[in-house]
Order: sequence, then C-alpha cells, then structure tokens
Amino acid sequence: MVVTLRIFTVLCVVQLISGYCHFQPFDTEFCTAPTGATIPVGAELDMIEKCEKCTCSSSSDGQGVAMSCCGYGINAGVFAPPDGCKIIRGDDGCSMKVVTIQDESKSCFSV
Repeated sequence: MVVTLRIFTVLCVVQLISGYCHFQPFDTEFCTAPTGATIPVGAELDMIEKCEKCTCSSSSDGQGVAMSCCGYGINAGVFAPPDGCKIIRGDDGCSMKVVTIQDESKSCFSV
C-alpha cells in the first residue's frame, strides 16, 4: 500500500510539469547553436550546462534548416511541488530533487 501511494504522488507531480522548446530557422545547410557551434542536419547537441538538447533538421518547407532546443530535467519547464516541498537541483546539475522546505536533505516522498 505504501509503495502504491508513493507512485501515485510522483505521478501527480509529473502531470503538473510544463515543458519548453524554442526554434530557430536558418537559411543555410546547417544550424548554428547558441554556443556558436555548427551542427549538421540530423545531429544533436547536448548543452549540459543549460540542461538543453538541440536538434538540427531540414525545415518542412525545404527552404533551409531549423534548430529546436528543448529543456530537460530541472530546465524542462515550470514545476509545482506538493505542499510543504520544493524542487532543488540534483547532484548532476540537471536532475531535480523534491525535498521538504524545512530540510533539503529529506525527500518529500520518504515514508
């Protein structure tokens, strides 16, 4: 019963996540990442410091290419933690932990 309750609570938090992506068209045969790096069509760039992954692909109208960059982990969007909890960065910088407001060392999902 306890395990079921924990899983249900996690699923409720996940449903409140609102992700984000941004798009950039280019009139060239390649994309240019925010870092200035050139990305060929079909390639991906993982910008770990921003917790974003960018993908370069041919534009749908055939008139160039477009790059989409989407946040993941802590930068996936807006999160709504349960009452009495807050979200902090995990040890890797992109993951997140849902902890109690009073003690960041305690998970909100502990029994």
